[in-house]
This record gives sequence, structure tokens and C-alpha cells, in this order.
Amino acid sequence: MPMGDPEAGRAAAAGTEPGSQMSVWDLPERGARGPKPRHGRPAVAAAAVRIADTQGLSALTMRRVASELGMATMSLYNYVPAKDHLTQLMIDHLAGEYAYPPELPADPRAGVADLARQARDIARRHPWLPELLHRPVPPGPNGLRYLDYFLGLLAGSPLDTGAKLEVIAMISGFATMYGGMQAALASQRAGSGASAEEQAAAQMQAFARTAASGRYRPRRGRHLRVLHPAPHRRCRPHGAPRSLTDDHGGCAAGRAPSRSFVCTARCGGTA
Repeated sequence: MPMGDPEAGRAAAAGTEPGSQMSVWDLPERGARGPKPRHGRPAVAAAAVRIADTQGLSALTMRRVASELGMATMSLYNYVPAKDHLTQLMIDHLAGEYAYPPELPADPRAGVADLARQARDIARRHPWLPELLHRPVPPGPNGLRYLDYFLGLLAGSPLDTGAKLEVIAMISGFATMYGGMQAALASQRAGSGASAEEQAAAQMQAFARTAASGRYRPRRGRHLRVLHPAPHRRCRPHGAPRSLTDDHGGCAAGRAPSRSFVCTARCGGTA
């Protein structure tokens, strides 16, 4: 999450950043003169995240954030001079949702997997996050903590620092994208009334139709064999792989699916 591009990681390691614009972390949080501000950067970031969570990124404007904080729009610019600075605060705010154990785990791979799962879950909770990571984002305090912990997990790797930062960017980027995709699927289910199982079965049917079409000749066909549609069974969604059912062709729970599934690849019937 701290970085959407390995170039940002290299820039952070070098103490510079791509582009000429200063990041929000290069700017003082408050001016040397004038009264103490009523809000800090964490409050500004939290307000922006609330708006994005409830109304989407399209509703996120400086005016809307200022209203959420009960201040004039021009006053908000004392905290964040530009919209990009607000984005940087939001991303670092979400990086603060990671939880770390007191000590590095004995198995670094387990630690990496845990970070990937956390990145996925953060994107599930905030499905607009992947859209903000299309450009390099300079890491803030929470992002630096994430990088420090992840680099600790990779300490035993022979890779140099730049290569390690690329690995971090790829893993966190993929996990965040995957979490955003899962959030989109959940939104589709809410709109259609379909269950997660029905949604997955429909996807498997699409895989099965493609595998059975003859348009693709895999070099290792045995690995795709599981995707071939199963024979017509009363309690198996047609086109679902056998691995989703028991050895006798029935559903593992012994129940018929709640909806009919059309077998388009072989018999054309319905379950």
C-alpha cells in the first residue's frame, strides 16, 4: 500500500522523489505564526476517508472535506495545499490499519502472506483505494513502518534493496488490486441477490466453456481438466469442477443449489 510503483520505493530509499512537486511530508504541518490549528493531519485524513467510504472518490473535494471538518474551504489549504497532498494523507492513513507482531515471525513467508492478506482486507474495506495507487505515492510515517517491517521479512534474501522494494510493490499492489476486485464482486452480489457460491459457479462455467471450446490447446492439459464440465448431476451446478463436490457428484453439503444452473457445455439441461 505505501507504494504503487517500485520507482517510488527507489526514490524513498535515495531520499528523493520522482517529479518536482513536494510531498505533504516535506511541508510543515503548521505554520510558524498564527493560532494553533484546530485539526491535525490525522483528522483531515480520517474525514477524507469517511467521505470516500460512504460516497466514493467522486464526492471527495476540498470543499466537502472542509465541510466535514467544520471549516472554510480556504482554511483547509493550510493543512493540505493541493488535492495530491490529501491523497497522500489518505493512503498513509490506511497504511496505519496494518497490524504487526512484536517480533518478526520465524517463517518470513508466513509474515509476507499475512501482510498480503491484510492489504487485501484493507482494500475490501476501502474499495476506492486501488484507484489512488495508479501513480507513485511518497510513503508517510505509516507507510515507512510498513516498508521497515516488510524489509525485515526480506532480510535473509540475497536481493539488493531496490529489488526488495520491487517485490514489496508487486505483492502489496496485487493484494490491494485483488481486494478491490473482491469488493466489486460483493457489490454485484448485493445488487443481484446472488450468493458468493452462485457467483463463483458462474465464473467456473465460463472457464469450463472456454476450456471445452477447442480454441485453446494447453501444453499441460491435465491441469485444466478439472475445469471441464461435469456430467449432468441433480445436485451439482453444471460446469462446476469436481473439486467443489464430493466423489459421488453430489454437493458436499448434500443440498441442491438454491438456483438452477444451465449446462451449456454438454447436455444443455438444468440442475
